[in-house]
Amino acid sequence: MNTQSSLAAQLRSKEYRDEFVAAQLRVGLPMQCRALRESREWTQPQLAQAAQMSQPRISEIERPGERKLNLDTLLRLASAFDVALQVRFVPFSQFVDDDDELDLANFYVSPFEEDLAGLKKREEQMKSVIVMGPAHLAALAGKGQQGGASAAAQSALPYQPAPELKLESQPQSQIAAKELKVEEDNRGISIGRAS
Repeated sequence: MNTQSSLAAQLRSKEYRDEFVAAQLRVGLPMQCRALRESREWTQPQLAQAAQMSQPRISEIERPGERKLNLDTLLRLASAFDVALQVRFVPFSQFVDDDDELDLANFYVSPFEEDLAGLKKREEQMKSVIVMGPAHLAALAGKGQQGGASAAAQSALPYQPAPELKLESQPQSQIAAKELKVEEDNRGISIGRAS
């Protein structure tokens, strides 16, 4: 938040701050509800059925400022969309920054199964990361002792994928640090199995 902006000057008034927060919620939540419904290609009656509400109530919820939303209503909508609901207190600087970054394209929230599939895809991508093999580590060790190998010599070393790490069989917190070897140099960080 720019402390020299006219908004910052207006926020010095407690009454204005209260109205600002209320207005952002009364507009933002209905817009997000409608955007989520439309992203799933649902009609208002379909959302009403999923949320166990009436269609006229969904229509009111989707019109900014029409209806005050309570936590029970928000929880029912979150359940219908199969997404999480986060309600928390934040400083005004964060609230204003989040509001400044508001974009209708960011209203989409993945339902649980789609979110889980995305997490699995990222895990698979992490497993396929290429790291330095033993030849690279030996060359780098020599570089530190001999004042540095030439760029051509470094690039001539073949990349070798690291042995696959089986992370899904153990929670992350149970993987012993001694099983991994982390090397860092001016070319980046590599992770491999300790020998």
